[in-house]
Amino acid sequence: MRERRGAGAGLVALAVGLPLLVAAIVMAVVFTGTGVVGRSPLHRAVDRYLEAVGGGGAAPAAGPGSGCPDGAPDPADALRGLAPRFGHHIVSSTESGDSAAVNVDLVPAGGDPAGGDPVAVLLELRRTGDRWDVCAASAGRMAVDPF
Repeated sequence: MRERRGAGAGLVALAVGLPLLVAAIVMAVVFTGTGVVGRSPLHRAVDRYLEAVGGGGAAPAAGPGSGCPDGAPDPADALRGLAPRFGHHIVSSTESGDSAAVNVDLVPAGGDPAGGDPVAVLLELRRTGDRWDVCAASAGRMAVDPF
């Protein structure tokens, strides 16, 4: 004799399968082809700034009405004081309204193929419209709650 499955078995399969499908779609959207979480506009601005300064080029100028304090020390000078040329890795960030803080590791470039020991740096940024500007840089970290 053949056993009949009731409608309950189909609902159980749907209840288990649908969340798994949604999770797979979310993972595909959130992660890029390299497996790295997609970059936010804040992180893209930090990357552009640090790539220019770390490569020995001019720092991108702050936009009009940037919100950066007038007369503040040049963040590029502070970064070059820590390492004249460097690569970088964004460690963590937090933003509130039009202000953000980004923890970065600078990796000094040098004759050694491994570079140098990473230098912990805190960048402070301000947003005007959809543009983020680096306003300050200092050695150290800011505690960022990941949740």
